[in-house]
Amino acid sequence: MYRLFFCVFLLCTWAQAQTARPRTKSVGAIPTLKNSWQGITPLHSTTADVARMMGLENDASEGSLLGPFKVEDGEVTFSYLTPSLAKIYRAPASLTNKVFTIYVKPASNLYRTDLKLDRSFKPCTEEGIKGYYYLVSEAGVAYQIKRSTETVETIIYQPSRLEVRRLAVNTECVY
Repeated sequence: MYRLFFCVFLLCTWAQAQTARPRTKSVGAIPTLKNSWQGITPLHSTTADVARMMGLENDASEGSLLGPFKVEDGEVTFSYLTPSLAKIYRAPASLTNKVFTIYVKPASNLYRTDLKLDRSFKPCTEEGIKGYYYLVSEAGVAYQIKRSTETVETIIYQPSRLEVRRLAVNTECVY
C-alpha cells in the first residue's frame, strides 16, 4: 500500500512539474519545442477546436471564445486571426478564424530560474514597455518576464518565426 501511495505521489509531482514547461517533441536526442498548448496550435487550430476543448457550444460566438478561461495551470486567453487582421497581415483566407496567439498566466509563481531554456530563447524588448521583457524562441514559445521580480507573467504560444515571415506582421517579440 505504501509503495502504491509513493508511486502515485511521484507521478503527480512529475506531472505538475511538466505543466510549467513548454511541450517538447523529441526527434532523436534533440528535443524540438512545440508552440502548442493542450493541443491548440496557433495558425492550425480553429475556433471550433477551442470551443470543443473548453466545453463550449461549437457555434459559440467568437467573443465568448477569447477568455480568459480558468484552467488547471492558471488562466488562458486566445486571440484569433479575424478577417480584418488577416487582411492587414496579408494572410491567406484559409487562416481566417484560426487561433493566432495563446496567452497562459501561470496559477503560481514561476521564476525565470525555474525555466529550463535552451539556446533558442533570445531576450527581446518591446518599445515603450519598460517593466517587462520577453524570452522568445523561433519555434513560437515566449515568456513575458517581470523585470522587478524575474517572475513569468505570461507564457505565450504564437506562430513560429518561419510562419510569421509569410505574414506582414511588424513586431520582433510577440504578436
